[in-house]
Amino acid sequence: MVHLLGLIMHGAIQRTFHHDPALLEESIAYLVTDPSGSYVDGTLGGGGHSEAILRKLSKGGQLIGIDRDETALEFAKERLRSYSRFQAVHSPFSEIGSVLDSLEIQIISGILLDLGVSSPQIDEGKRGFSYMTDGPLDMRMSAEDTLSAADIVNTYPERELADLIYQYSEERLSRRIARLMVRKREENPIKTTQNLAEIVRQCVPGKHQIKSLSRVFQALRIATNRELDQLRDCLVGCYPYLAPFARVVVITYHSLEARMVKRFFRGDDPSFSREDPISPMPKYHFRILTKKAIVPSNTEIERNPRARSAALRCAERTESP
Repeated sequence: MVHLLGLIMHGAIQRTFHHDPALLEESIAYLVTDPSGSYVDGTLGGGGHSEAILRKLSKGGQLIGIDRDETALEFAKERLRSYSRFQAVHSPFSEIGSVLDSLEIQIISGILLDLGVSSPQIDEGKRGFSYMTDGPLDMRMSAEDTLSAADIVNTYPERELADLIYQYSEERLSRRIARLMVRKREENPIKTTQNLAEIVRQCVPGKHQIKSLSRVFQALRIATNRELDQLRDCLVGCYPYLAPFARVVVITYHSLEARMVKRFFRGDDPSFSREDPISPMPKYHFRILTKKAIVPSNTEIERNPRARSAALRCAERTESP
């Protein structure tokens, strides 16, 4: 009976965390050049990319999977439990240096980052990531984080809210939306995804509502989880550990992430900026392997519509640590 219950629970978890990894074949082909090397999947999620990496490794290879989402991490550990060359670590990928130091790993052959929010996170209403489902306005990637999206919309000053929405999503009606947020929260706290979605709908003409809803929710998710800061810290933090010719493969889903990755691959500080020029003296040394970003095929998009905005970029280190 206990064994049967365990199987039922495992099946429920499998269904909850079913997620098709974007650009799976392409990312593994670019990443794994030395089957006996050490690799990092900095966005472990449900383990789809990691499983494909592990299948490519020889007995001498190893993979470190990192994720800040406790539930996803436990699922991936269960999924990949048969691979002795795999270790899962609960951590933000921004702390990659500390993770590798704790495992006494000095050199890695490659790192993969898939920056998209996973389908289970979007579909689970209580996580608060999507305007498509009703739930608490949370959006935290980790339960250990203290700041939620509700904290932001209910406490930030109007101008800061407007700037945040515009900076992280380029939503043109950001000031109108922030103004109504402040007015509505004075009447009642904005607690749910549908509370927020209704505010956006009241501010945006009908045919533009879907795009604006996506932008506002994206902006709040980025701010809640400090996603751009996390990405910058991971890119800069992984560099000293990259072996000569080690690959960095990053799958982005919006222009802010892509801009940071492109700056890093060109040798400059990846900090988010629209104005800063690329420095003539590179800090980081790479050879860019994807002159144009790799995007999903029509076949993949038909199978997995959420992959439609994915874009893969890859570069390899050209200078010894």
